[in-house]
Amino acid sequence: MNPKAWRFSALLWLGAFLCLLATRAWAADWVQVRAAVDGDTLVLASGQTVRLAGIDAPELGHDGQPAQYYAAQSRAELQRLVDGQMVRLQVLGRDRYGRMLAVVFGRDGAMLNERMVALGAVFVFPHKDDEALFDRLLSAQRLAMDRELGFWPRILRLPAASERYVGTRSSRRFHRLSCPYASRISARNRQYFASLRSAFAAGYSPCRTCTPWPHSSR
Repeated sequence: MNPKAWRFSALLWLGAFLCLLATRAWAADWVQVRAAVDGDTLVLASGQTVRLAGIDAPELGHDGQPAQYYAAQSRAELQRLVDGQMVRLQVLGRDRYGRMLAVVFGRDGAMLNERMVALGAVFVFPHKDDEALFDRLLSAQRLAMDRELGFWPRILRLPAASERYVGTRSSRRFHRLSCPYASRISARNRQYFASLRSAFAAGYSPCRTCTPWPHSSR
């Protein structure tokens, strides 16, 4: 084989090899889901745990604490969306518990993080390194609130809904004014809200210590 023909053949083989690698890398993104742990967490068939980025679900009961309102419905919605199908992960990193933090897509191309927000089954929990994701999820949350979907009708009619709240700009967490953490927020980092609706509409999520979220039994 002459040198030109050899180089041409080598390039063809290299191109085919690179295409094979790309195909395998793409295929590796598709994973099988074993189950939804709650409304924002999946366990894969491999045993790995995936936390859906940018959202937070009402807490299921654990450590002797009762479940929060809509926790069971939230898990059921996520299970329905992933049941019997493969999903594609866009992994953003790891959370503090070592779980994969990811944007998750279904076979139809829909972002499941966004779909759960749009159903009113979870609320926005900002991922500080991805403002584009935050903006997209917040738009879906505002629409779900306006349409009174999922848990929003009850949450936005709680007695606590008319209270004032104070948020931390850096973490986008909001607190009741009586919360011990509220007094620690610096003046420059402080953001006040006239109601629960305005805090959620700004993309802030409730402090776990002073959350106004009711238990499922209430």
